[in-house]
Amino acid sequence: MGWAQVLVNGRLVRPRFSKGNTVSTAVKKNAGRAWISAVLLIVAMVLTPVAIVAHWATSEVTNTERFVSTLSPLASNPEVQQVIIDEVTGLITEQVDIPEITDSLFTGLGKALNLPEKAQKALDLLVSPVANGVDSLITNVVTTAVESEAFQKAWTKTLTLTQEQTVALLSGDPDSMLQLSNDGTLSLPLKPLIVEIKATLVKQGVGFASAIPEVDKSIVLGQIPELALARVIYQVGVGVGTWLPWIVAGLFAAGIGFARKRPRAILATSVVFAVLMAFLAFLFGSGRIVATTVIDPGYSAAVGVVYDALVSYVVNVVAALGLIAIFTAIAAWAFSTSETAEKFRGFANKQINTVRSFVDPENARLGAATPVLHKYRIVARVIILGGVALILTAIQPATIAAVIWLGILALVLLFVYEVLQRATLTPVVVAPAAPATKTTAAAKKPATAAKKPVAKKPAAKKS
Repeated sequence: MGWAQVLVNGRLVRPRFSKGNTVSTAVKKNAGRAWISAVLLIVAMVLTPVAIVAHWATSEVTNTERFVSTLSPLASNPEVQQVIIDEVTGLITEQVDIPEITDSLFTGLGKALNLPEKAQKALDLLVSPVANGVDSLITNVVTTAVESEAFQKAWTKTLTLTQEQTVALLSGDPDSMLQLSNDGTLSLPLKPLIVEIKATLVKQGVGFASAIPEVDKSIVLGQIPELALARVIYQVGVGVGTWLPWIVAGLFAAGIGFARKRPRAILATSVVFAVLMAFLAFLFGSGRIVATTVIDPGYSAAVGVVYDALVSYVVNVVAALGLIAIFTAIAAWAFSTSETAEKFRGFANKQINTVRSFVDPENARLGAATPVLHKYRIVARVIILGGVALILTAIQPATIAAVIWLGILALVLLFVYEVLQRATLTPVVVAPAAPATKTTAAAKKPATAAKKPVAKKPAAKKS
């Protein structure tokens, strides 16, 4: 049995069973491509979360304008303002014993004036109201200072001037404005604010405000383990944060290119990618829940606001990438070989032909251009999709709304191009009457030969 018919890639071939020429050569080659494609796609999937967080760290933190626009609104947020007011007021009253100072003041005043005992007792009755009044004055001054427009401008200016402090936070610099411990505890030092409040009180005539010491204390905003992880990833990958997303995209493209059945590979990759984005969104959402529940309830609202501001960029990117994966999966299904996909393509072609016949039924307006458009249809599709993708990469951060609008734009452009392009139409030409062939002439020959001329007999000679 030296020869046999084997089905390879849909064709019946007769391989020869001899050394160096086996039946499994083509099968091994296809299996090798499939393994290479699978490895590239798996590596790309593993690196995707790292690329997203590294890109967020480099673009959100190192960009001063984006950083300020993210954290500047916190100065006018009521939850954040209330936390700052309570902490600053409590710290001042803790360091300065207002009732004791007031009692000493009135006692010394009575002794200085040599008041009688009854007058001294009457004067002592004013200690508690005056102390409460001073507490209220401090609270009002702090509240007015924190809620003022000047404080918001100072907050924004501080963010702008000390933007490198946030970089220091993620890099572990001990001199950073916000401190982040190894377990993810985020704290805000109050020393600069206390100095500002002290100067304001002294300026308004509160003499004992000068006795407020400079206290190096911080507000613990919350314990956010994701920030500690982000700091580690930042320290490791900030150098490649700009290029790592492009490397991952290249791995995805190479994996799809090596695949034997690309529509199926695109469909499977898109589905897995969408599930991965949903898992990342779940992690960031659960991180907020953890951050707002493991700390003092008095700080939970402010911590939630800070957490939302810090992760809003990366959450938008994850949501946009998930929606892109869903759109890509739908497109891959539309070009697959399933029966429903073929019906869908037939329906779409029918609609395109309907619009085409309505716009230019006789192909008279664009008769010379339509064959050219048809010839370069693949190039045009790549340019349209590549241009839309380039616009999307320029939007920072990418949002769901941007993905939807750009997807609609791509569909409209592709539909218009499909309506305009059509294959070259070969006109139907009526063939002229065929000339007589040799066979016909030969057929007519016998008829002509049948009419032989009758030979005339010579006249008889006269005898």
